[in-house]
Amino acid sequence: MKEQAKSTRDLTRALLRRELAWPDLFRLMRDPKSDNRFDEMLAVLQEQVPWKETILMPLGENLFIVAKGGRAIVKTMAGAELCAWNENWKMKCRVIVRRTVADLKKVFAAEHLTIDPALVEIREWMCPASGMLLDVDCVPPTYPVEVDFTPDLKAFYETWLGRELPVQL
Repeated sequence: MKEQAKSTRDLTRALLRRELAWPDLFRLMRDPKSDNRFDEMLAVLQEQVPWKETILMPLGENLFIVAKGGRAIVKTMAGAELCAWNENWKMKCRVIVRRTVADLKKVFAAEHLTIDPALVEIREWMCPASGMLLDVDCVPPTYPVEVDFTPDLKAFYETWLGRELPVQL
Protein backbone atom coordinates (compact mmCIF):
# COMPACT_ATOMS: atom_id res chain seq x y z
CA MET A 1 0.00 0.00 0.00
CA LYS A 2 1.49 3.32 -1.06
CA GLU A 3 1.11 6.60 0.85
CA GLN A 4 -1.59 7.63 -1.59
CA ALA A 5 -5.06 7.09 -0.27
CA LYS A 6 -6.67 3.73 -0.96
CA SER A 7 -10.31 3.05 -0.46
CA THR A 8 -11.18 1.05 2.62
CA ARG A 9 -12.59 -1.67 0.38
CA ASP A 10 -9.26 -1.89 -1.50
CA LEU A 11 -7.47 -2.15 1.83
CA THR A 12 -9.81 -4.90 3.01
CA ARG A 13 -9.41 -6.71 -0.32
CA ALA A 14 -5.60 -6.57 0.04
CA LEU A 15 -5.88 -7.81 3.63
CA LEU A 16 -7.95 -10.83 2.60
CA ARG A 17 -5.59 -11.64 -0.28
CA ARG A 18 -2.60 -11.36 2.08
CA GLU A 19 -1.08 -8.64 -0.09
CA LEU A 20 -0.33 -6.06 2.63
CA ALA A 21 3.28 -5.34 3.50
CA TRP A 22 4.14 -5.81 7.18
CA PRO A 23 4.28 -2.05 7.99
CA ASP A 24 0.82 -1.57 6.46
CA LEU A 25 -0.58 -4.59 8.26
CA PHE A 26 0.94 -3.42 11.54
CA ARG A 27 -0.58 0.04 11.07
CA LEU A 28 -3.96 -1.53 10.31
CA MET A 29 -3.78 -3.62 13.50
CA ARG A 30 -2.87 -0.62 15.65
CA ASP A 31 -5.15 2.04 14.19
CA PRO A 32 -8.70 2.46 15.51
CA LYS A 33 -11.12 0.22 13.66
CA SER A 34 -13.82 1.78 11.54
CA ASP A 35 -17.42 1.21 12.60
CA ASN A 36 -18.21 -0.45 9.29
CA ARG A 37 -15.19 -2.82 9.14
CA PHE A 38 -17.44 -5.89 9.39
CA ASP A 39 -19.63 -4.69 6.51
CA GLU A 40 -16.52 -3.94 4.41
CA MET A 41 -15.21 -7.44 5.08
CA LEU A 42 -18.54 -9.02 4.13
CA ALA A 43 -18.71 -6.96 0.92
CA VAL A 44 -15.24 -8.11 -0.15
CA LEU A 45 -16.00 -11.73 0.75
CA GLN A 46 -19.27 -11.51 -1.20
CA GLU A 47 -17.29 -10.43 -4.30
CA GLN A 48 -15.14 -13.56 -4.03
CA VAL A 49 -17.85 -16.22 -3.82
CA PRO A 50 -19.51 -17.68 -6.94
CA TRP A 51 -23.02 -17.76 -5.42
CA LYS A 52 -25.65 -15.09 -4.67
CA GLU A 53 -26.74 -15.82 -1.07
CA THR A 54 -25.85 -13.06 1.39
CA ILE A 55 -22.98 -13.84 3.74
CA LEU A 56 -24.00 -13.26 7.35
CA MET A 57 -20.70 -14.24 8.94
CA PRO A 58 -17.49 -16.00 7.90
CA LEU A 59 -16.65 -19.16 9.86
CA GLY A 60 -13.30 -19.66 8.15
CA GLU A 61 -11.45 -18.84 4.96
CA ASN A 62 -13.69 -21.07 2.88
CA LEU A 63 -16.73 -21.47 5.11
CA PHE A 64 -19.62 -19.08 5.74
CA ILE A 65 -22.97 -18.66 7.42
CA VAL A 66 -25.31 -17.36 4.72
CA ALA A 67 -28.94 -16.33 4.38
CA LYS A 68 -31.00 -18.61 2.17
CA GLY A 69 -34.77 -18.76 2.05
CA GLY A 70 -35.09 -16.75 5.25
CA ARG A 71 -32.87 -19.17 7.16
CA ALA A 72 -29.19 -19.25 8.10
CA ILE A 73 -27.14 -22.13 6.68
CA VAL A 74 -23.47 -23.10 6.49
CA LYS A 75 -22.07 -22.94 2.97
CA THR A 76 -18.60 -23.48 1.54
CA MET A 77 -16.76 -21.21 -0.88
CA ALA A 78 -17.46 -23.77 -3.62
CA GLY A 79 -21.20 -23.59 -2.94
CA ALA A 80 -21.81 -26.79 -0.99
CA GLU A 81 -24.71 -26.22 1.40
CA LEU A 82 -23.84 -28.24 4.47
CA CYS A 83 -26.48 -27.72 7.17
CA ALA A 84 -28.30 -25.23 9.37
CA TRP A 85 -26.00 -22.63 10.95
CA ASN A 86 -26.24 -24.22 14.42
CA GLU A 87 -25.63 -27.83 13.37
CA ASN A 88 -22.29 -29.61 13.15
CA TRP A 89 -21.17 -28.83 9.59
CA LYS A 90 -18.24 -31.26 9.84
CA MET A 91 -20.69 -34.16 9.75
CA LYS A 92 -21.53 -33.20 6.14
CA CYS A 93 -17.92 -33.07 4.91
CA ARG A 94 -15.44 -35.49 3.52
CA VAL A 95 -12.69 -36.24 6.02
CA ILE A 96 -9.18 -37.61 5.79
CA VAL A 97 -8.04 -39.17 9.06
CA ARG A 98 -4.30 -39.64 9.50
CA ARG A 99 -3.71 -42.36 12.13
CA THR A 100 -0.45 -43.99 11.17
CA VAL A 101 3.14 -42.85 10.86
CA ALA A 102 2.92 -43.49 7.10
CA ASP A 103 -0.20 -41.27 6.87
CA LEU A 104 1.43 -38.54 8.94
CA LYS A 105 4.59 -38.60 6.80
CA LYS A 106 2.41 -37.52 3.86
CA VAL A 107 2.00 -34.10 5.54
CA PHE A 108 5.04 -33.88 7.87
CA ALA A 109 8.69 -34.34 7.02
CA ALA A 110 9.97 -37.44 8.83
CA GLU A 111 12.58 -35.44 10.79
CA HIS A 112 9.82 -33.14 12.12
CA LEU A 113 7.30 -35.85 12.92
CA THR A 114 6.83 -35.79 16.69
CA ILE A 115 3.21 -36.96 16.80
CA ASP A 116 2.54 -40.34 18.37
CA PRO A 117 -0.32 -41.89 16.34
CA ALA A 118 -1.31 -43.98 19.36
CA LEU A 119 -2.18 -40.73 21.14
CA VAL A 120 -3.25 -38.36 18.37
CA GLU A 121 -4.88 -38.41 14.96
CA ILE A 122 -5.21 -35.60 12.43
CA ARG A 123 -8.59 -35.02 10.80
CA GLU A 124 -8.70 -32.94 7.64
CA TRP A 125 -12.21 -31.67 6.85
CA MET A 126 -12.82 -31.18 3.12
CA CYS A 127 -15.54 -29.45 1.12
CA PRO A 128 -17.77 -32.16 -0.39
CA ALA A 129 -18.06 -30.18 -3.64
CA SER A 130 -14.48 -29.06 -4.30
CA GLY A 131 -12.22 -30.98 -1.93
CA MET A 132 -10.90 -27.69 -0.51
CA LEU A 133 -9.58 -27.90 3.03
CA LEU A 134 -12.04 -26.34 5.50
CA ASP A 135 -10.51 -27.21 8.86
CA VAL A 136 -7.99 -29.47 10.59
CA ASP A 137 -8.33 -31.12 14.00
CA CYS A 138 -5.53 -32.75 15.96
CA VAL A 139 -7.33 -34.88 18.54
CA PRO A 140 -7.05 -38.16 20.46
CA PRO A 141 -8.43 -41.19 18.59
CA THR A 142 -12.21 -41.62 19.09
CA TYR A 143 -12.57 -37.98 20.18
CA PRO A 144 -16.01 -36.66 19.19
CA VAL A 145 -16.41 -34.50 16.09
CA GLU A 146 -16.84 -30.92 17.27
CA VAL A 147 -16.96 -27.53 15.55
CA ASP A 148 -14.68 -24.81 16.88
CA PHE A 149 -17.58 -22.57 17.80
CA THR A 150 -21.20 -21.80 17.06
CA PRO A 151 -21.72 -18.04 17.07
CA ASP A 152 -24.70 -16.37 18.70
CA LEU A 153 -25.93 -14.75 15.48
CA LYS A 154 -28.86 -12.94 17.11
CA ALA A 155 -26.69 -11.35 19.81
CA PHE A 156 -23.96 -10.46 17.34
CA TYR A 157 -26.32 -8.70 14.94
CA GLU A 158 -28.63 -7.07 17.48
CA THR A 159 -26.23 -6.27 20.33
CA TRP A 160 -22.90 -5.75 18.58
CA LEU A 161 -23.97 -4.43 15.19
CA GLY A 162 -27.17 -2.77 16.41
CA ARG A 163 -29.40 -4.09 13.65
CA GLU A 164 -31.90 -6.84 13.06
CA LEU A 165 -30.68 -10.26 11.99
CA PRO A 166 -31.89 -10.67 8.37
CA VAL A 167 -33.00 -14.30 8.88
CA GLN A 168 -35.18 -16.33 11.23
CA LEU A 169 -33.42 -18.59 13.69
